[in-house]
Amino acid sequence: MTALFSRQTSRGEVLSCGLKNGPQILVLQPLFDEANRCRRTIALMMRALASRGIGTTLPDLPGLGESLAPLAETRWEDWQTAVSDWVNDIRPVALAAFRGGALLDSVPGIVAHWRFAPETGARIVRDLERTRLTSSAADKDVLGGHKLAPAFIDALRTADLPSHSLMRTVRLESDATDADLHVPGSPLWRRAEPGEDAALAEALAEDLSQWINQCAAS
Repeated sequence: MTALFSRQTSRGEVLSCGLKNGPQILVLQPLFDEANRCRRTIALMMRALASRGIGTTLPDLPGLGESLAPLAETRWEDWQTAVSDWVNDIRPVALAAFRGGALLDSVPGIVAHWRFAPETGARIVRDLERTRLTSSAADKDVLGGHKLAPAFIDALRTADLPSHSLMRTVRLESDATDADLHVPGSPLWRRAEPGEDAALAEALAEDLSQWINQCAAS
């Protein structure tokens, strides 16, 4: 099995997988705790893509995951800048965005966009607010256990999914929303604890690799 490994970009440490002399994909993972719940499945997908000759890079946004930046001081523009910097570092042929990561996939120089279960900023904020209602947190700037600047919350709430001319959207079979493909699997982001779905990871890797090859041939 191909191993994940860490490397440095101008924005800090990221996880990479696969050879560097083939096509590269920048993976934008879900936001906040959804990233933790989906990360193992995303890692399995990255390994499956590596076996197909496609390299992937998975960074942590400022303030999330292993990032040392304080989330409470992070601006929405900082996330947009980080993605742009990763694109400049990695030079990917496409962006693969999961859930709320798709809100950040509009970057100059990227033509091909692939999304899995993309979500709007308003729905993400509503989910975070529901978590606050079930917790003991009284601070209105603490959502889902995360201290966020008011301006950041406002920017996230109004963030919508960018439109692209070359884009493919994949969703779960249980999601009735329009998509180019619906696949079997479970909504990992809804689980109480991190888990994995190997079959889903393989299905996503197969679809993404075929789509990237089609884009390259066109």
